[in-house]
Amino acid sequence: MGQKAYSIILVDDHDVVRQGIKMLLENHGSFDVVAECADGGAGLERVKQLSPDIVLLDISMPDVTGIEILEEVRRWCPDTRIAILTGLTSRKLLAQAWDNGVDGIFLKTSNSGNLAHELKLVCEGNRRLPPEVADLLTEEKEQEKLTQRESQILFAIARGETNGTIAERLGISANTVDNHRSNIMRKLGAHSVAELLALALREGLLDSAKQT
Repeated sequence: MGQKAYSIILVDDHDVVRQGIKMLLENHGSFDVVAECADGGAGLERVKQLSPDIVLLDISMPDVTGIEILEEVRRWCPDTRIAILTGLTSRKLLAQAWDNGVDGIFLKTSNSGNLAHELKLVCEGNRRLPPEVADLLTEEKEQEKLTQRESQILFAIARGETNGTIAERLGISANTVDNHRSNIMRKLGAHSVAELLALALREGLLDSAKQT
């Protein structure tokens, strides 16, 4: 008897990525790509219909995020394994996915030759986290967290508000705002407002700041 071919659904909004991964997995011989989808909503529907052994998805898509799909797949198809393949290196998002029980996280910048082998291990019941991803998650745990007030001020800075405007709206002194700004810069390792905003976007901090 030949080895089991695991059914897999690919969900990524970039056609070239899906085709490349499909070829890689089919050449490996351990996988049967039963569906490929360009958006999260379609991917979730196909997972519900086909109940594959595993779904490989991007964490960032226009309509539904990988985190949302993860939660829905767990609800509808608890036996389906879930792995993320992403080009993002946001420590916050990757840590959220891992904490929510994703079975494997892989970066698009990693060695593609190992991907099929790693996904096979995931299908066999293992949780897989390559060293480069583990390093990112370790950095996330070690990074100082922003307080709720600092998150508010970060979002205000992103909106282009001055210290005076922020102080008036929050009912604190401009000097206090300046101190918070300095703490935010230190925690994120930024040396300018432009660098601060770039780091905040990369880490998904502005998304969480909207909720505070």
